[in-house]
Amino acid sequence: MSNFGAMDLSGLTHKDQPVASKAIADWLVKGDEATLRAYLSLSETTPVLMLVTDQSEPSARVRSVVYEVIQASAGRFAGIEISIEEQPQIAQAVAVAQAPAMLAILAGQPAPLFQGEATKEQLMTVLGQVLQMASEKGITSQVSANGTPVTPERPLSPEHQAALAAIDSGDLSEAKRLYEKLIIEYPKDSEAKAGLAQVKFMIRLSEGSSIAAGDELAKVFGQADQLLVSGDADSALGSLLDRFEVDLESRDQIRQRLLELFILIGDAEPSVLTARRRLATLMF
Repeated sequence: MSNFGAMDLSGLTHKDQPVASKAIADWLVKGDEATLRAYLSLSETTPVLMLVTDQSEPSARVRSVVYEVIQASAGRFAGIEISIEEQPQIAQAVAVAQAPAMLAILAGQPAPLFQGEATKEQLMTVLGQVLQMASEKGITSQVSANGTPVTPERPLSPEHQAALAAIDSGDLSEAKRLYEKLIIEYPKDSEAKAGLAQVKFMIRLSEGSSIAAGDELAKVFGQADQLLVSGDADSALGSLLDRFEVDLESRDQIRQRLLELFILIGDAEPSVLTARRRLATLMF
């Protein structure tokens, strides 16, 4: 993902323009220059996602995924959709020549996230990194759609809130420690297990891919992470299962990594169901 600050849209924002209301019309609104000005102001306090689309099927599919993810983010993102056909000057200003494409805007500064199609898993991974950058800039306010505040289905425990606060502040090591402590105290806490899997994945991505020469297992693990980031869950799981089949000495480590990826991808996803069946066959 590119560093923020690569482009500057500050010229579109009036210096005396007030910050946009925390109540937005919808999670992903159709935008023109006037709407973009409001959302550039909003980006001073809330991360804004700009989706550039056309009338193609890939754009329609990406739009559906982006809307779903923003809606589920509990107001942590506000989305604006720009038609490359109706608003070509805006697409040109952010250096987008082909749709679909998505950018993040923090404090008026856009940066490209991806071009082309993206899966839900890929999008969520990228947006986790956006939240880290936003937290470093103090851009953490939440919004509500249609004036209705977004509330979680049930209140989070103080321990879970502390772990999420650590993630928001960019302290992934502390978040990992808190989730591990929760799992020791409450071994059946599925939310803590999911949080730990996500944090460990984010730590691996943030640390890069420095692998010691000859460490073939680490290389396989790294390749699986990159396949997952690219949206290819089937290949990510398949590569680990292939290694599990032949590397008898490392089976415990590989099985643990598979279980973590199952949680990340989602237990009900077809790729996970298929991988679980193959894992069971290989084990027994």
